[in-house]
Amino acid sequence: MFLAEIFNSWQGEGGSVEGSAFGRRQIFVRFAGCDIRCEWCDSSAFLIASQVPKYRYEVEPFSGKFAYKENPAKLDDVVDIILKLDTGDIHSISYTGGEPTLQTNDLQALMERMREIGFKNFLETNGSQPEKIAQIAHLTDYASVDIKDETAKATKDWRDLVLREVESIKIFREAGAKTYAKLVVTKETKVENVRWYAELLNGLAPLAIQPREPIDISQERLMELYNTAAKVMGRENVGLSFQVHKYLNVL
Repeated sequence: MFLAEIFNSWQGEGGSVEGSAFGRRQIFVRFAGCDIRCEWCDSSAFLIASQVPKYRYEVEPFSGKFAYKENPAKLDDVVDIILKLDTGDIHSISYTGGEPTLQTNDLQALMERMREIGFKNFLETNGSQPEKIAQIAHLTDYASVDIKDETAKATKDWRDLVLREVESIKIFREAGAKTYAKLVVTKETKVENVRWYAELLNGLAPLAIQPREPIDISQERLMELYNTAAKVMGRENVGLSFQVHKYLNVL
């Protein structure tokens, strides 16, 4: 598998919606490679997996000190690193990216091993490929699925991408995973788009609305988007998410 990094930290996204692991200690396994590119991507250096020759891993839990290994990473090495980073308070293993599901077989093998050892699996995905999601949904305890707004400029046919993301959420939910949708918004995000996302998600999964960093959206506009979604989905099914780990100055 091609990785970018492995480290111990807190989950800083998701807010208070059901299915979120916000504020929980996790070991993060960041996969290299992604099938789309959002305008605000914070992992752009890892978008082409084969061009990431090495991955870094934290040598001591929460130390910020890293060593390096060659890609592709070996499953046994990754498992060994995770076990050494386990501080006894780990809520789950977070598989993030990039896009982890592009390396479906490797992801599945790692998730199976983590389940066998006794960890919960938390998957962060753009949900763009439901057929790959179907292969690992049964191993997923928690899922955060992106809804890519038009302003992300992830693809020309962004509406089709949103529909595929919603299909992925359905697959997770049917498999029993605690799942929420995450929507990154900007000052250009349209109210009518948020209303459409809310209609698609209504009765399916809660929505965490997350301002793009650095935050460029006014409180008034953010409130309007929140209110629009909550009126469709219900007042208990929408929440705000912020990248709190950045304010804590941790990964």
